[in-house]
Amino acid sequence: MEDDFQDSKSTVSLDQTQVRRYRAWKRHVTMAMADLALLAVLAAIDKTSHPAPILPDDPDQDPPADCGAIALTVPEAQRLFHLLTTRICDLPPQAMSARIARHLNWSDWRRHHQARARWHHYRTRLAFDA
Repeated sequence: MEDDFQDSKSTVSLDQTQVRRYRAWKRHVTMAMADLALLAVLAAIDKTSHPAPILPDDPDQDPPADCGAIALTVPEAQRLFHLLTTRICDLPPQAMSARIARHLNWSDWRRHHQARARWHHYRTRLAFDA
């Protein structure tokens, strides 16, 4: 529970407020929690449609050619949502589409890299347990 609260504070700036009245604090917290709920729903929808992770069965197993990708996480959903809602409309269309494509490719690469790292961590743990 404490980890979830820490993640929400850093993801949606729940702790980044300096208010003087209760009403202002209540508005800020309500908007931050609504943002977190939206991001959590996006991540949950992606997780339900995502295939199960590929994990090793024994410590001597060779890594597969493609470990897949991890499901969308709340921080990654926040990054992508921020990308699509920031002021990139001032850019020319080619630059805007190139910027979006670069961020989407980076997100895809990162999620694939995390899946491969998870596979190797699981294999190392199997070696310690054996």
